[in-house]
Amino acid sequence: MRRAWTALAAALVLAGGLAAAPAQAAAASVKVGRVTAAPARYAGSCPATTAFAAKVAVRGAKRISYRWLRGDGTKGPIRTAQVKGGAVVVRDRQMFAASTSGWQALQVLSPRKATSAKSRFTVSCDPLRLEDVSEDRARVGVTLATPAPYRGECRPPGRTVTFDGRITVSRTPAAVAYRWVDSDGGAEPVERLWLTARSTAVSSRRTFLTGHSGHRRLEVLDARGRVTDSAQVTYRVTCTDPPEPGPVAAAANPRVTPARYEGPCGRPVAFVFRVDLAVTRPAKVTYQWVRGDGTTVPGEVVLGGDLTTVLENTWTVTDPSKVGGGSAYLRVLTPNATATRPAAFTIACRDGDAVTITGTQVVESRNPQPCPGTSRQYTIISQVTPAPSATLPLTISYRWRWADGSYTAPFTHTFTQAATLRPQRVWDEWISKTGKIWLEVTANDRVTRGEAVGYEVDCGKPPAGSYPRVVSVTEASVTPANYRGECPVTLKARARVTVSGPMEQTVYAQWFFDETLAAWLDSAAFPPGDPLTKVIEREFTVDESTGRTVTGYMETRLPNVVASGPMTYSVTCT
Repeated sequence: MRRAWTALAAALVLAGGLAAAPAQAAAASVKVGRVTAAPARYAGSCPATTAFAAKVAVRGAKRISYRWLRGDGTKGPIRTAQVKGGAVVVRDRQMFAASTSGWQALQVLSPRKATSAKSRFTVSCDPLRLEDVSEDRARVGVTLATPAPYRGECRPPGRTVTFDGRITVSRTPAAVAYRWVDSDGGAEPVERLWLTARSTAVSSRRTFLTGHSGHRRLEVLDARGRVTDSAQVTYRVTCTDPPEPGPVAAAANPRVTPARYEGPCGRPVAFVFRVDLAVTRPAKVTYQWVRGDGTTVPGEVVLGGDLTTVLENTWTVTDPSKVGGGSAYLRVLTPNATATRPAAFTIACRDGDAVTITGTQVVESRNPQPCPGTSRQYTIISQVTPAPSATLPLTISYRWRWADGSYTAPFTHTFTQAATLRPQRVWDEWISKTGKIWLEVTANDRVTRGEAVGYEVDCGKPPAGSYPRVVSVTEASVTPANYRGECPVTLKARARVTVSGPMEQTVYAQWFFDETLAAWLDSAAFPPGDPLTKVIEREFTVDESTGRTVTGYMETRLPNVVASGPMTYSVTCT
């Protein structure tokens, strides 16, 4: 089914030969007129489309071949057009998902090469509004006391340094997420507090068997995992012990994540135990995890250049409804015998939906465009509220789903009080059809589905039944995924797109990183005879350290919405 798709694809021209005969080419003349951009300056909601057109006067030839040159260094595909009456008008359209500026020029390749002047344009997009939350967020601050330098013996069980911090909030109650970061051990798991007082003390410990110095940082995170405040102190441990005749191991700081589980108990729940392990010199350490239910899990590790590590063990409780809690500790067997105290967890079953979804409605654009020549925009709006029985703070993940199998990338939100989240999403339709869309929310490992709302797209013709569409976006990745070195650095994001059949329409894709829409808009074509699976790639530059792991998704926009799985990267500039 052939359809013009002028909102997101370049204008199609009549197919024909690529060059005139040699005799014609020698006598032909070409004059390229001024390229017009409409609009040359745009401000408003995005994505936005800019149309380009130029008139080419030709003598001595019946066809021309040409391509568009763009300010970002890319070149459009080579196309042909038929000359009538000594002239031909060629057109192009570009769609932009975020604010940008640039230029576009027309280059005629045959019967004689000629290039127009540059036509400049500017697109200024309104800020992307993914959610509207009517709640006052507490301001959070942290302080951290510097531990006194230590010089003395470090014999087993080692010298323990305690780091004492304090977290202060502007109002109560308030939910706070924080973590400890060490200069040589990286970030520890995120811990969460529910504060009913304006200030609370937090602490972290580390045990040393040998001398060491570095710094430790206390970070406060927002709902999206971004650092909002931090405090950092240095520490120094100087061990004066005489060399031991053999290696000695010490285990300390046992902990479990989560320490308390509250939520549905209809599926298995995993608890991760961690212990800090250190040795006085390179050695092979054998050990056992001893669980409260009597299970022992053996293990071993060889420590060489780095004499410290963190041991982990996961205990998956298959039926949480029958277990109120549990504990585990680490027992070192060789090179010497030692053991930690137990780390314990508790389970509190909270069945039922944690949120309610109401007020879902579909709104068509106030300025609908004619279709199928132009894609038509729709907006879905809904309301999400924590259930009265929900335990706050409550972190949810939500995405939109369509009845035809389409779905968006996920977004997150943390309720710190009984407020209302009003998520909304804009999408495009380009043929006559009927459909249904709904909001899907995941909270406490339980999925809540909102009411499915129907909509109808009327392009002046009846629905066409089946049509080619995107069926999956897989193998999403960023390379290099963990970069350490000089900056700026160029990374490459990629994902594999599979469609249901050949299509004349171009598949357009956009990228989200940490739930923020990137300015790039990429595409892939699937004409008859081409593979039904292609890779879309995008190179981008990172100028400074990310300080954390960044999570992203690729999401197709047309002909339908399908999101990839998560892709991650981190950059450490040296």
